[in-house]
Amino acid sequence: MIWAPLRGVLKKLVNDEQGFKEGRSSVFVAVESVYSMDGTIAPLQEIVGLLEDLLPKRNGYLVVDEAHATGIYGPQGRGVVAMLGLDDKVFARLHTFGKALAATGAVLLTNTLARDYLLNYARPLIYTTSLSHANIIAADCSFDMLENGTADKLAKQLLDLCAYFLDLLRPELATIPTPILSLPPHLQRPFPNDPSTYPTSLPTPIIPLLTRYPRPLSAYLFERSMNARPITWPTVPKGKDRVRVCLQAGTTREEVEKLAQAVVEWARGVESEQKKEQRHDKKRVMGRAVVGLLESKL
Repeated sequence: MIWAPLRGVLKKLVNDEQGFKEGRSSVFVAVESVYSMDGTIAPLQEIVGLLEDLLPKRNGYLVVDEAHATGIYGPQGRGVVAMLGLDDKVFARLHTFGKALAATGAVLLTNTLARDYLLNYARPLIYTTSLSHANIIAADCSFDMLENGTADKLAKQLLDLCAYFLDLLRPELATIPTPILSLPPHLQRPFPNDPSTYPTSLPTPIIPLLTRYPRPLSAYLFERSMNARPITWPTVPKGKDRVRVCLQAGTTREEVEKLAQAVVEWARGVESEQKKEQRHDKKRVMGRAVVGLLESKL
């Protein structure tokens, strides 16, 4: 089970605190539908089932951040929750107007009680500046594309490009040392067509290239007119450095091929340099050994 640790935490809460068992206390579980650094999709159906199973008094609430799913998954780009038909099972959903919708701002979909509470007590909302007319118009134009089906075609094109990019990389990275460059485990194999793994097996537009040298790789790509940003601690845990590739629907297959080729060329160049250094180190060690042997004989 992917979320076994969550089950353990919830079971401990219910067993240790009578209020959770009786429905007097509530549990809120907050997740991203598509995680921004790894590009993994949360098993929302499993989490919903977990909450209903362990908290049958309906005092378990799921909050889903759909920032990286908005405009890409689900009917009219309404996200993973809508794609799975879980609209009535989720307490609140956050959809940003940034990222795929190319505007600014966000909307929180929830019930009337939560909405009224936030309007009166959420300080970041109360004291923020309202959206400009230009941003509202930009978001509205994106909504038009979601409603008329244009975004569905673009989303399919985007996910096809992501799968194609990974298909180009996998056989090349198999011969490159992992510390130099690798894909995370969930991307190392082609996406299965097994319905039981849906939707966690779907491609996402976030592709992390794991490497100890994220800044040199990013700079190498930038010199070739490709912008993929380095991600290091504290954004990700220490030892999990990466370059995050985020493709766009307007990217061509030729550009994806160019990107994959540049990434592999960089990795092979680093590997070659490291082998040269290892040979030089070996020669220096052998040289010291010879000098030591001669000195001992003298």
